[in-house]
Amino acid sequence: MKELKEFVDKMQATSSSLDKVEILKQQPEFIKKILEYTYNPYKQFYVTSKTCIKNKYKIKKDYFGEDIDLFETLDQLTTRKVTGHDAIELVNGFNLHVGEGIYDIIDKDLKIRTGAKVINKAFPGLIPEFNVALAQNYEPKLTDWNDTWYASRKLDGVRCLAVVDVEGKCTLYSRMGKEFTTLDKVKHAIEATGIINTVFDGEICLVDEDGNEDFQSVMKQLRRKDHQIENPVFMMFDMLHKSEFEQTEHQQNTLSERLRKLRTFIYTDGNVCNELRYLDQSVIANTPHFNKWTQMAGDNNWEGFMLRKDVVYEGKRTKNLLKVKKFHDAEYTVVDCDVSSMAVVRDGKEEQETMLAQVYIEHKGHLVKVGSGFSQEQRIKYLTEDIVGKTITVQYFEETHNDKGGISLRFPTVKHIYEGERDC
Repeated sequence: MKELKEFVDKMQATSSSLDKVEILKQQPEFIKKILEYTYNPYKQFYVTSKTCIKNKYKIKKDYFGEDIDLFETLDQLTTRKVTGHDAIELVNGFNLHVGEGIYDIIDKDLKIRTGAKVINKAFPGLIPEFNVALAQNYEPKLTDWNDTWYASRKLDGVRCLAVVDVEGKCTLYSRMGKEFTTLDKVKHAIEATGIINTVFDGEICLVDEDGNEDFQSVMKQLRRKDHQIENPVFMMFDMLHKSEFEQTEHQQNTLSERLRKLRTFIYTDGNVCNELRYLDQSVIANTPHFNKWTQMAGDNNWEGFMLRKDVVYEGKRTKNLLKVKKFHDAEYTVVDCDVSSMAVVRDGKEEQETMLAQVYIEHKGHLVKVGSGFSQEQRIKYLTEDIVGKTITVQYFEETHNDKGGISLRFPTVKHIYEGERDC
């Protein structure tokens, strides 16, 4: 691990990408392999340094010290041959006897201040890139109806990428590249088709009896330990070859071509099932047609609708993918909160109880209070548990401006509270 430390020190000593590429090119296979294990988004270790350090006295008793190979140790984690407390003991054992560099590897950050793009300049194709197409908010100036744009209903679910490898094994990821382990029904449904080397882009939804998506329920279940969601629906809106997703220079197929392949896949005999569904998409012909979609979204109480331009897949936030919404939502960090006395019903009687009243977020440099959207359970919970510093999703209708030039939000409502870092 001394060799790894020397490499990290060299990389930290320069901020130049060109210099970093040259340093990378000089590295032996050992460092190259460490880079692949660390930055390959498909290698997950299912344990973090934070958890290991928190349990630093848990150390594998029969650990054989420096005779243990780093990559054998990491493989035991990635294949889940070793999990839970055993994984913590294994990592802490390696750290004690060989070196603490393993902590940075399992956290997928060697502290070299560079990423897959720079590493791949030195070693082409070494790191598969996990770059997801993300939408911008719609503005009229961004669309020209002489181009081909597809419209589809905006779903109230959780973004999901299904990656199928050369052997037909499917792994499901959040837009942040974190693996979902509660979606075996979707995973098995895709694997049963026999498809290989493919990435499906879509959203995981739970659909109620009225056909509406239940966002809160899917969020609660997705990260639950030792749990499988009983009735997930994977609404697919894109399909591309794995090489196109991982290496952007291989992009060839436009959206219309990809949608044709996706429809063929979904509606092939034997592939139709409750878990896998195609999200209908329609070409927008002109402004009146766009206005009709806007009215349809309002009449049907949709969150809004999406516009996708007929171009190659772009793994970044792009003007060729737009969201048209009645309400906007965004993530914020809670910077402060208030508590107050509020009415609750206990044993059929109304009582006053102190609980969380509202939180404060910062929007474009302006402090905004948000008091709606909390359940009574959450209001009581965050009286004693600190909500400051947590990430929340806030839904709002529009920005408002006061006569002093201040900015606020109209009808802000808490939609979700993330107990850790956002990984969905």
